[in-house]
Amino acid sequence: MDPLGPLQLRIMHHIWKKGPGTVHEVHSALHPDPAVKALAYTTYLTVLRNLTKRGFLDQIKGNRAHVFVPLIDERTFKLSQIRQMRQILFDGDVDSVLQYLAQDDEIDAGTREQITAIANS
Repeated sequence: MDPLGPLQLRIMHHIWKKGPGTVHEVHSALHPDPAVKALAYTTYLTVLRNLTKRGFLDQIKGNRAHVFVPLIDERTFKLSQIRQMRQILFDGDVDSVLQYLAQDDEIDAGTREQITAIANS
């Protein structure tokens, strides 16, 4: 499964969290502040249609607007991305992934110790 771009990922996170939605609902939710320049409605429409073509969403005709429904759940997507990262960056080696996580100073020390214990077991 190919990775998603930043806007595609924001849209998918919104749909995974809130459920199916129309272009208007997604656009309004991701740009709630009218004082901030928002991306165009048509930009969101294009991205949602592209996500549909790529198999991430389904487009269902509603009463007045099309509703976009996720075809891939968040867990499946994230697991796919982690597996790809493990293969590409670490040649499939889980221990190497854990060793790098244990060195990440953005992770609290207690969690890093747990990761180290798992990696060394």
